[in-house]
Amino acid sequence: MVKGEPVITPAELRQYHYCPRILFYERCTPVRRRETRRMQYGREAHDAETALERQRSLQRYGLHEGKREFNVRMLSTRLELNGIADLVVTVGAEIYPVEFKDSTREPDLGHQMQLCAYGLLLEATRETHSPRGYWHSTRTRETHVIEFSNQLRKRTLNAIQDINAFIKAERCPAPTPQVAKCLECELRNFCGDVF
Repeated sequence: MVKGEPVITPAELRQYHYCPRILFYERCTPVRRRETRRMQYGREAHDAETALERQRSLQRYGLHEGKREFNVRMLSTRLELNGIADLVVTVGAEIYPVEFKDSTREPDLGHQMQLCAYGLLLEATRETHSPRGYWHSTRTRETHVIEFSNQLRKRTLNAIQDINAFIKAERCPAPTPQVAKCLECELRNFCGDVF
């Protein structure tokens, strides 16, 4: 792998937060996870939400006007990151990523880092400011504002660097400290040092 080559996606930051080893097995070994019915349903719900979003106002984001772009592809060799944002809203000199999730839970740190990574990509590719993003639950219809604080930005950049490092070195990272997650993991048979 070449230094500076975009390696990871913002969605993989969410996976990294859940358990870094899942990313390692997917990227550095021939192990491939099969798409589950839940994954398929989530994709279908996402497509339906995108179609509905095209007809809505920006009120749920606390915005009165703005330019919308759907499925925005971005790539930054400097960040070693590439991805596709569900929705990007531009208002004047600011730009906001929006992520649709088929979830009843509130956004955890993994979701926040994913959204922040989209904000960083927007800043890198559009040379504009992205102070926050919006995380919208397609199930509860709630929209959460995620501020891209200096702390969240730093944590996101550190995670990107860590992930790129272990993928490039093909080095297996430590497992999640929350062993309960391992009990239902389809890759648990590969983690001989956990059980």
